[in-house]
Amino acid sequence: MPSTTNALLFARASLAIIFLWLGAMDFTPVGEAIVGQWLAGHAFLSGLEDQAGSAAKALGIYQIVMAVLIGAPLPLGSFRRIGFVLLGVFSVLALTAMLTNPVWLAAEGGFPAIGSGQGILKYVAIAGLSLWAGSFDNSRIFSNRTSKTRAVSLPVMWSGLVLVLAWIGVMKFTAAEAAGIAPLIASSPVFSWMQALMPERVISALIGVIEIFTALALLGYWFNPRLFRIGLVMSIMTFIVTLSFLFTYAGAWDEQLGGFPALSSSGHFLMKDLALLAVCFAFVNETRVRRYR
Repeated sequence: MPSTTNALLFARASLAIIFLWLGAMDFTPVGEAIVGQWLAGHAFLSGLEDQAGSAAKALGIYQIVMAVLIGAPLPLGSFRRIGFVLLGVFSVLALTAMLTNPVWLAAEGGFPAIGSGQGILKYVAIAGLSLWAGSFDNSRIFSNRTSKTRAVSLPVMWSGLVLVLAWIGVMKFTAAEAAGIAPLIASSPVFSWMQALMPERVISALIGVIEIFTALALLGYWFNPRLFRIGLVMSIMTFIVTLSFLFTYAGAWDEQLGGFPALSSSGHFLMKDLALLAVCFAFVNETRVRRYR
């Protein structure tokens, strides 16, 4: 069971890795295309579509600076606080992309059938993680004292986990989602055997049932700590599996840029699960602290 120190270090390292990587990708055609896609359909920023290249580079610099402030072993917590504030702002801005057209699957009737917005949805949990990790620098680094910021961060992180697991879990019952995950399943030496035994729709539905059950178990946060811990274990297993696709699924890397370490749009989506894994470890620590308090 991770200590407070280890959970916090994992959170900081995860966020630093994610946003250093994504920030660097914003200087490539892949990053520019992703930013252009969101700007084109954005309810408020569509007029900036022609400036997608410049916007991508500006976001890249922002993310890299933010990641360095969060992850670097700086002696003063004030620098980390700036980094976490920048991440909070970035997460809120990213969530405004949920108002864009590319988020929803037209083939499935649009809202609430979520498509590329699945990656955007993860910013709820990331925003909560920034609050949780940043709260430790309100007094002294690695302090175990409860703070108002940490108290707010917990329901935000919880909401982020439940939203991702429940919403994406329900989407597993659609044909579009089943077709989307089929190449990932085929690439995995752990799961590829399933395709010889059952249709892709059945495999997708089975995964959806597991994700929905995990989300339901996480409801125990409010009334049943044991049930919540079961949900956390299942969440950890889920995110470890999805992160493993970065190693098995060739489509996670952009071929036109030479493959690894150039993430494709699918790789961007998978990489963010590292932050969700950090959220789970933060909750494991929080439940341990509460249990022995």
